[in-house]
Amino acid sequence: MKKYAFAPIIIAFALFLVFLFFPNRWIEHFITDQNVESAATELNPLMFQGEYIQSKMLESKKYFPIYGSSELAHFDPFHPSNYFAANSDGFTPFLYGRGGCQSIIQFMNFAAHANQLKGKKLVFIISPQWFHKNGIDDFHFDPNYSMLQAYDLAFNRGLDPALKKQAIKRLLHFDVVTRDPILTTLFKGEISDSSSAHFKAAVVKPIAYMTKQLLVKKDLYFTLAGHFKRNRQENTQLIKNKSWTSLKTLADQYGKKRSTNNPFNVENGYYKKKIAFRVKQLKGSNTNTSYTNSIEYEDFQMVLDLLKEKNAKPLFVILPVNGKWYDYTGLSEANRQTYYRKIKAQVEQAGFPVADFSNHEYDPYFLKDTMHIGWKGWVYLDEAMDKHWKQ
Repeated sequence: MKKYAFAPIIIAFALFLVFLFFPNRWIEHFITDQNVESAATELNPLMFQGEYIQSKMLESKKYFPIYGSSELAHFDPFHPSNYFAANSDGFTPFLYGRGGCQSIIQFMNFAAHANQLKGKKLVFIISPQWFHKNGIDDFHFDPNYSMLQAYDLAFNRGLDPALKKQAIKRLLHFDVVTRDPILTTLFKGEISDSSSAHFKAAVVKPIAYMTKQLLVKKDLYFTLAGHFKRNRQENTQLIKNKSWTSLKTLADQYGKKRSTNNPFNVENGYYKKKIAFRVKQLKGSNTNTSYTNSIEYEDFQMVLDLLKEKNAKPLFVILPVNGKWYDYTGLSEANRQTYYRKIKAQVEQAGFPVADFSNHEYDPYFLKDTMHIGWKGWVYLDEAMDKHWKQ
């Protein structure tokens, strides 16, 4: 029996070597156009942190990517993925983002696909909640961080050197990055004038390159295995072949039926689960909050600079907050308006178009809760996307 004791270990090691050295192009052969199409609405974190599926999406003329954060998962019949599935306009929305996917996360992703951005139309949704004083924290950065994209940035020679250095300096503020000694050494070699730092980076570079190649292979295997179907709450009959005016009326009615247990036009389930039990404690809770001074503006500027450098064709979307709720919790309207003006000016100075929805703060059912676009808000975004695609 003893001679067979190590058989499982030997078999496991042999299989590991097979998976490790299996040629990438052979794996890619099993990834079909259907895999890419499925990924368009899956909002799979493995896809966000990888590169292959997005590369296939960007090389296709079929997809109109939407980059954002948690709002993308708030499906209802008027959501762009549902609206344009029912009303074909020559493209399929492709969703990228989840909670915590703020500017620096989006920058890393764009940098990894920089050579595919020229002439590419895309939508970028800006959330006011990103712009707290200190911007994104480790709690939100860590689960959205892509090691593959970070290593890709280290080896990327296609970015403006000054922009690349700025991004690396910013990334070195996050614990998950500094816990990686190989990447940290490589990054410090990029931004330092020290000959010692350059020497150390040169020493670890072969190891870093092998690490990157292993991450590329891991991404391919996850692309093959990591698929699931979301409940998109589709209702084709409700939204098909309707005018924009009719859709806005329908969305009003749809939202009104679903927000009956509170005075803030917040969806019933959200209010019951997250607000009702502590509504009194939340009054005035945002009195000392401000969105007008934040490191996030610098992170966002890197996104603007990269998209401009690569001649992309983005449409930036400025979302409002729920005016009734924010009045109640104490973040002043004056502060909010300053934020809206500041972020709009920043985008326009970069030369990009803006879909500015900031005047919908008090528009019932534009948002489905205190901050997430939904219902009627999606209709306005659908209309803006339709216009941008046709330009």
